[in-house]
Amino acid sequence: MASEPAYSSMKWEAVNPEIFSPSPLVPEEKIKSAQGSLLIGEDLFLPANFPDTNGKNTGGLLIRNIKTGTANRLDLKETVRGLAFDKEEGQIYVRFKKEIAVLQNGSFEIKRRIPFYQTGSAWGNIGFIQGKLFEIRENKLILYDKEAGSEIDQKDLPLPKVSFAFDCSGKEIYFWNSKDGTNLHSYDPVLNKIKNSFTVHLESKEAGKLSCFKNDLVVLSPESEIYQNLIRIGNDYYPGKQENLVLKGNLSYRFSPSRDTIRFVLKITPKENSPETEIAVAIPPQETSSQVLSEEKFHPNGKLTEDKQNNRTLLIPIPALSSGQTWEETVYSAKLVRYNIDSGLTRFQTSWEDWRVPSEWKQYLEDGSVYKISDPEIIRIKEELKSSGSNVEEYIQAVYKYIRKNMVYKQDGKFDPAPTVLQNGHGSCTEHSYAQISLLRSAGIPARMAWNWLPVGEKVELNHKVAEVWHPSFGWIPMEPLASPRTRAGLTYAKHIIFAVLNQPYHTIIKGGDTLANFTKPASGATRSISIELIPEISQRSVKQYDAGAEEIYPKSNPVKNRILEKSEERTVE
Repeated sequence: MASEPAYSSMKWEAVNPEIFSPSPLVPEEKIKSAQGSLLIGEDLFLPANFPDTNGKNTGGLLIRNIKTGTANRLDLKETVRGLAFDKEEGQIYVRFKKEIAVLQNGSFEIKRRIPFYQTGSAWGNIGFIQGKLFEIRENKLILYDKEAGSEIDQKDLPLPKVSFAFDCSGKEIYFWNSKDGTNLHSYDPVLNKIKNSFTVHLESKEAGKLSCFKNDLVVLSPESEIYQNLIRIGNDYYPGKQENLVLKGNLSYRFSPSRDTIRFVLKITPKENSPETEIAVAIPPQETSSQVLSEEKFHPNGKLTEDKQNNRTLLIPIPALSSGQTWEETVYSAKLVRYNIDSGLTRFQTSWEDWRVPSEWKQYLEDGSVYKISDPEIIRIKEELKSSGSNVEEYIQAVYKYIRKNMVYKQDGKFDPAPTVLQNGHGSCTEHSYAQISLLRSAGIPARMAWNWLPVGEKVELNHKVAEVWHPSFGWIPMEPLASPRTRAGLTYAKHIIFAVLNQPYHTIIKGGDTLANFTKPASGATRSISIELIPEISQRSVKQYDAGAEEIYPKSNPVKNRILEKSEERTVE
């Protein structure tokens, strides 16, 4: 047996979400999704309408303690249109239509009123930055004296419009604006520049209920009964849920699990008398970046072996069979959990001088007839992509984006080498993988092909290929340009079931092309078939509460047709 598994051993931990338990809204308390909120310590302030002491409708604030659950109302006799907290003075600035009321935090005594720019909108963003009161009006940042409310300065923002603004640190402001797949932007008011952009996997209607909590973000929305901390993975924020897993250090996120039992049933039928023979069956790796197997059961007469890529193969002896006799048995079963996966490569900026590849992965730097890593066309594209960034991670993303931008899906029955594929500008999933692997290996980055099933129907068939890239902090992660959301390396919502990983485009034990099982000894014309079943554990299937938000951020890509080699059927790769 080989000493190293097919996939690097990584330490995944269960998500430990923050627990928030504010008391729910009562029927007469009305808040609007178009309005923001304010979190001060553990107290959440929500603009709302509710009955006053005389039973008439009034405007003010609902105050919910997110830890103890206590609830209070503050009747201000007017609709609240903005909130900000002056940490230096411990005062809450409550914006109305024509003025700001300044309240002392704790007692909620109104200390003074400041005439302020009249707003006709449902929500007028205000906050504090470097000791000054600010307002966001369309795409302008306007600074005010916090005592008198007089204007000091204004700047045109580098965004067309801001829906919500959040002042967390006093040094930068976060803006909510959907742009190029991102929606939260860190803004430096001194440089008048966007420092960084993030993707928060949250429906836009919940954006106003975002808050800064400790060193992270939370969404606290009594209207939708969503109270969650958000976990940062690279430049993405995901809701923290116990069913999900995070790679130690918040490097990668496994989310939205699907739980099934997977079962392999092998069937042999000879057309004539068949001698004792043997069949090799591809057994999935126990753990990849996005799948985990447990409670495995193997055929009692099977022998598990590994090849030089550490692929697991079950060798099963088949008894002598007479013509027309059928041998059919379950040869493998296991519990299978598959996840969506996001790997935060943006957290790293490894210089080319510091890039090192351990000896066990150097076989995935080798050239091959389908890669041609020294071809002038490969070298030209490699140098072009390297010049567009300064580190290894940027190059990996540049390769992904180049393939995504310059290649379309086309299955013509050919398997051209990478330079030809790139010149043609089209190819199958296999050819997409050739091109990515070639560009990565040419730059000294280990890459390989994963041989897998991408479930698109009830039957399991081996019908998809995807490139994988190695990184010391993440292990092997997918380069999937043909399935949603098709935005970057290390992120995919396709729940591949991987059966083997390949250095060159063939399995070293199972011969015969795209097949999961084949004879290793003469079988006198016997036919073989393998049926792989996925039996969902419905009771444990996760409810994807935020998938709609993810689809809003990452619009669903157009279906890509993928021809199954053996049956010439068309299926949708999604």
